[in-house]
Amino acid sequence: MKAKINILDIIPVITMLVLFVFFAIVSGGNTVSLFNLQNIVLQAVPVAIGALGVIFVVSLGSTDISVGANGALSATIAALISQSIGGWAMIPLTLIISTAIGFLLGMIITRFKTESFMTTLASLIALRGLMNFILTRATIKAPRYLLKISTFWVSLIILVVLAVVVFFLFEKTKFGHYCKGMGENENTIKAIGVNTRRIRLICFCISGFMAGVFGFILLGKVSGASSTLCNMMEMKIQMAIFLGGILVSGGYSAKLFKAIIGSLTIVIIENGLISCGVDTAPSEAIEGILLVAILCITIYSNKLSLKRNDLELLKAKEAGKV
Repeated sequence: MKAKINILDIIPVITMLVLFVFFAIVSGGNTVSLFNLQNIVLQAVPVAIGALGVIFVVSLGSTDISVGANGALSATIAALISQSIGGWAMIPLTLIISTAIGFLLGMIITRFKTESFMTTLASLIALRGLMNFILTRATIKAPRYLLKISTFWVSLIILVVLAVVVFFLFEKTKFGHYCKGMGENENTIKAIGVNTRRIRLICFCISGFMAGVFGFILLGKVSGASSTLCNMMEMKIQMAIFLGGILVSGGYSAKLFKAIIGSLTIVIIENGLISCGVDTAPSEAIEGILLVAILCITIYSNKLSLKRNDLELLKAKEAGKV
């Protein structure tokens, strides 16, 4: 049984490698240049950081599509405030604001038992609207030191450090097991005395915190706030999660390495199409078709694996009875 599960887990890795080799051949080797490889990693870092937070929410069987707007608004407000009190305050302020937004969303969802999709969708619209309002009143520039933090090596180090922390929390602690257990069967987790409302609230806080991290990284990249800051990041993060083979229903299909592999995969697709010289309109159509095809294969493979596991478990029980 373990061998089959491990084989299923490497499907996202195989998918990523196949796409990478395909685009390397079609582009005539353009995608494998050192510059382009660094560019792929640099583009994947913010997506992967966002996925490190969203994976906690997804493991519950919920979703958070407000993270892009959260990261953009938090970084924008923090940069605006830091212009008056000093640039040093920008990063801690971003993280405090983004985590507070995550906390507020978690409170609404847990207290009023609203659907996470609709709640975070409404929040996405509201946060984007508030950010655009702020931008009409002020020009917001990033502190100079943020430009260095947004460079290749510094942002990569931030990702590695966060990945190590999240791996321990998500894979090695009771909290992580409770998150995945809630995705499998929340009533069972409640029955053993776990406060599932608190777990869900913490997960949205973590998601908000990570939104703040990629928010200030992307703000530093473009040297200031604009209406397109972190644009479509929430969609890229969601697609990275699902391309990694993590089911919408969450549970034990949620694994950290899958989120990172998915982040690289979606960037490889986007980068590969650009390197091949595909125009914007057909590029978006091809990207959409590829994503749907990969998602269908991933979901089908996961369902097939679950059926096989159930059959083996049933056979094992029948053999025990005999």
